[in-house]
Amino acid sequence: MSFTIPYPAWFYMLCPLAGLLYTAFFYFRDAKTAELPRPLRWALQALRFTLTGIIVFLLLSPLVQNTGNTTEKHIIDILKNNSASILATGDSMFYKTGYKDLWAKTIDRLSSRYDVRVMSFGSRLNDSMNYRFDEKETDISSALEEINKRYYGKNLGAVILATDGIYNKGFDPLYAVQPIRCPVYTVALGDTTVKRDAVVTKVEHNNTAFLGNTFPIQIVLNAQKMEGESTVLTVSDVTAGKEQKLFVKPVTYSSPFFHLDVPVELTATSAGLKHYVINLAPVAGEENLQNNRRDIYIRILDRREKVLILSTPHPDVAAIAETINGSEGFEAESFLPQKFTGALNKYSLLILNQLPSETEHITPILQQAAQLELPVLFMVGSESDLNMFNSQNTGIKINSLGSQTTDAEAYAADGFSLFTVDDASKNYFSRLPALTTPFAGYKVSPSVAILCGQNIQNAITNYPLIAFNSEGSRKFCIICGEGIFRWKLQDYADHKNNNFFDGLINKMIEYLAIKEDKSFFRIQAPNTFKDDDPVEMDAELYNPSYQLVNTPEVTITFTGEGGKNYSYTFSRTSNAYHLNAGMMQAGAYTYTAQVKEGDQLYTKKGEFTVIPMQVETLQTIADHRLLYNIAGSHDGKMVFAHQLDQLAGMLESRDDIKPVIYSHTAKSPLLDIKWIFFLILLLASVEWFIRKWNGTY
Repeated sequence: MSFTIPYPAWFYMLCPLAGLLYTAFFYFRDAKTAELPRPLRWALQALRFTLTGIIVFLLLSPLVQNTGNTTEKHIIDILKNNSASILATGDSMFYKTGYKDLWAKTIDRLSSRYDVRVMSFGSRLNDSMNYRFDEKETDISSALEEINKRYYGKNLGAVILATDGIYNKGFDPLYAVQPIRCPVYTVALGDTTVKRDAVVTKVEHNNTAFLGNTFPIQIVLNAQKMEGESTVLTVSDVTAGKEQKLFVKPVTYSSPFFHLDVPVELTATSAGLKHYVINLAPVAGEENLQNNRRDIYIRILDRREKVLILSTPHPDVAAIAETINGSEGFEAESFLPQKFTGALNKYSLLILNQLPSETEHITPILQQAAQLELPVLFMVGSESDLNMFNSQNTGIKINSLGSQTTDAEAYAADGFSLFTVDDASKNYFSRLPALTTPFAGYKVSPSVAILCGQNIQNAITNYPLIAFNSEGSRKFCIICGEGIFRWKLQDYADHKNNNFFDGLINKMIEYLAIKEDKSFFRIQAPNTFKDDDPVEMDAELYNPSYQLVNTPEVTITFTGEGGKNYSYTFSRTSNAYHLNAGMMQAGAYTYTAQVKEGDQLYTKKGEFTVIPMQVETLQTIADHRLLYNIAGSHDGKMVFAHQLDQLAGMLESRDDIKPVIYSHTAKSPLLDIKWIFFLILLLASVEWFIRKWNGTY
């Protein structure tokens, strides 16, 4: 401990000098004190001198400097797999009883030397450790990534990963663990024994089909140690709890490791949400029967919304038409502009690629579309007649500055809210190839919503690249350039799929083609939920002035396939309603929601599906090699579940996982020390008491 003052050192001399002067002034001018015995008088003067010197010293704002040490324990993070595949083993009783006790003893021992954090994971990471083993999916990679984010730059000593090495979500954990900068120990759970088992490994199908059409289902079968046995594969329709077989195929397992792809064609005979069961009859001695069955749900629609495309042959049109025809609710019909003679009233959307043009003004089509208030998507290109385009009242006017073109890359504009675009998609816009746009000036109405703006030679402009506008009840979209087919190619090159491109085009088409719901009572809910996710819905109620209100109570009743009803009441939000019904059993459900506003009773009906997550039963053979490689790549070791008691000793023997001692120096005002106050009070009190006792006050 040391003292410092914010003044030159000679200021210290003021303290005894002030004490000496004040003591002399007080005692030598007072005749009463002269009558006191000399020893007592000197004692009183010493008290006054000390008291005055201390007070003056404190007036100089002295600081006291303290140096201390803090010991910080290393963090040991335990990640325990809580998925259902752990119990799909002959040793399941151990995981329900003795396994928990082993962990309790290990954690107790580690806690004496380390800061132990315990977590469990399945499809996501949870800040608790339970032993229910009821998670429907396993994502090891996201758990490891989350640990790296939470403890980056912190005193993480080691990670203990307890799992069977089986994952059915996310990516290879061996790559996910690489950024972690500490030893990783693995606890090998599960069983690596290859058992006698047949599995319906995969069922590929579309989510929707159309009434009267046939639709494909692709079934993948696998079997192990079943050579020479025979079984039957069936596909059944389940209606009102009764199964009707639609497809039957005998199957003979011809090899120890059997694989078979079975294509099935079914006919959509009635509209609605249909439940199909794929079942593989069990064989004697087969241990796991849960993976012999798969349930799928397909929505049968009685019609698709039609989209009319007028264009000369162009790769942009081909890319967009392919996406539309691959969607659930829309189909595209393409015509040359001069060949189209049909009526527009059977279409929900009109797409014009580089029309109107100098050679094809299509004036009658434009007039008919305006009369029908048909939404239009304009794709502007080198053949577009910009004067004709500017006369369509789309909210955007393109004033050509010549016949030249320019390349414009996309960037995500701020404030777009017509439909949801996730952050990953917004960031991806900047990686897409440039579109060829007219060399022009743009006049944009304030009502226009810009999805993407133009980045021209690294200059961010306020020119729209993709924009939307509404004129009354009619909607417009303008793509101010050509070459959008390259976006689809780039998407596939980067991701090996077209999820970004298809998702973007489908959202654009849905926004334009689907008529706005103008009812006073509305329910927003997805068509499907997973059985390990909560069923959540939103509701909105409007008064006759179309203002949101949420005073009345909104109730809803779900009806399952067996006819059982489940009733709920929505919670109120700031101006609407929300319902979290929790997780529900897999199956098809209908719902009826009601609310009474004044004398008016509003009712909404719909349906949704809760999809069973059956992936945990498909693969039950533990992958201990993966766990061995993870531990080996991070200076750790792999132990088996029965060896958990050895894990604490391994960590304690390491020299690189020891407590860290930090030295720190802090300065604080001397006045903050409480005993200084009591010392001053004591000195003043003693002096006062002695003088009072001796009659000098």
